[in-house]
Amino acid sequence: MRRLFLGLFFLFIAALAFWAYPLLGPAVRQGALPSREGLKAPLTLVVYGSSPEYAGYHKRAPERFRGLADTILLVRLDPEANRVVVLSVPRDVWVDLPGFGWHKVNAANPLGGPELVKEAVARITGVRPERYVVVSLEALRALVDALGGVRVCVDKPMRYVDTAAGLRIDLKPGCQLLKGEEAEGYLRFRKDALGDIGRIQRQQAFFHALKDQLLSPAGLLRLPRAVAAVEPYIQTDLTREERGAILGFAMKRPELVSLLLPGRFGGGGWEVDRGALRSPLETYFGQGAPAGEVFLEGRLVALVYGPGQEALAERARERLRQLGLRVLLHPVDLPPSRTEVLENGPGLLARALGEALGVPYRVSGEAVLGADLTLRLNPDQPM
Repeated sequence: MRRLFLGLFFLFIAALAFWAYPLLGPAVRQGALPSREGLKAPLTLVVYGSSPEYAGYHKRAPERFRGLADTILLVRLDPEANRVVVLSVPRDVWVDLPGFGWHKVNAANPLGGPELVKEAVARITGVRPERYVVVSLEALRALVDALGGVRVCVDKPMRYVDTAAGLRIDLKPGCQLLKGEEAEGYLRFRKDALGDIGRIQRQQAFFHALKDQLLSPAGLLRLPRAVAAVEPYIQTDLTREERGAILGFAMKRPELVSLLLPGRFGGGGWEVDRGALRSPLETYFGQGAPAGEVFLEGRLVALVYGPGQEALAERARERLRQLGLRVLLHPVDLPPSRTEVLENGPGLLARALGEALGVPYRVSGEAVLGADLTLRLNPDQPM
């Protein structure tokens, strides 16, 4: 019996070593392992992708992390609330860059690097990032493939070819497991009516799917390999201690909140709605809690439903009207994957409606533009 126990013990140690071995290289290079304490105070950073640069026609230049900024995210890691808040900043927001004048925010990286990106985001949002993380295009493919794919629901046919960029997108509607190249296409596609805003909404849906994948048993088994796969494609000014603290914070499974910078199309880009931005900043970026009571009456709700759900949508509309809400019918090609309430804001309205209907609610920039709230209807999850 003792030999059997020792054999099982050493087998466990060998399996643990095999699981953790891919982390050895990144740990040595970055000088950081997960800190048991995690973060002790909130940390705000800007995370963005660096578009490829070219040395000639169809010829990719060596990676300098100085391409146009893409997928710009203002991220707040909040250990007190055990929460990660991600605010997506559209690349087409105009901003006055010091020393360069007015440009779209994505030009900040090639003009002045990460420090100018920090300044640009601060001028747009009023929140100054303390640190930056910039990733190259290859990071996404490497991460998704290392995780064995990420399951998302593609809501429409996506077809696009960019020969110069080596980008070929051909995705069919439906819930499916996307590999690295397919996930890249899903996240980069913007050839539809909403352009970059629609792409951001898909990115936010992907963030939540990625979180679910990472925290699944299969995802946790693949996590060391995923960290090792992504590490060569990242540049940051985070200190060694901060990296270890962030890893420790991540092990506590924080809540994810995703937001789209409030605004509207206009002026050749995305015009920020400063009034609508105030409440999310107060709630999630340490500028105080929003005051006042929450009233649903008179609010506009976008009711999202798929083919064959007309009767279900009509019953939901009547129930919403009984609550004093205005209703905007929003049919889509693919039935929503779940019944839920969404709000691109502080979340108080979403919570109130979710509790009134008895359905889950989330804060997310996936909400329908122009509506105060979004109610998605899944035919298998009636209210």
